[in-house]
Amino acid sequence: MLSSPSARAASLTPNRPNSVDIERLRYMADQIARNFAVQGADEAVAATAEHIRLYWDPRMKAAILADDPAALSPVVAAAVRTLNP
Repeated sequence: MLSSPSARAASLTPNRPNSVDIERLRYMADQIARNFAVQGADEAVAATAEHIRLYWDPRMKAAILADDPAALSPVVAAAVRTLNP
C-alpha cells in the first residue's frame, strides 16, 4: 500500500516525526525547479510555486516559507515569494 503524502513528509526526519528537514526540502524544491527550467525563468518560478502549493504537505510548505531565502536557489526563492501570504 502506498503511504500518504503526510506520512512521507513525516518520514523526512524519522527521529523527529513532527518536524521537517529543511535541507531535504531545499533539495526537493531545487529538483522541482530544475525540472521546470527548460520552460524559462518566469515559467519555472510559476510552475515551481504551483507544484509546492498543490502537492506539499502543509508542514513542508510552512518550513520552506519560513526558510532564509538566501539559502534557496533563485527560482525557488522567487517561487516561495509568490506563495507568501
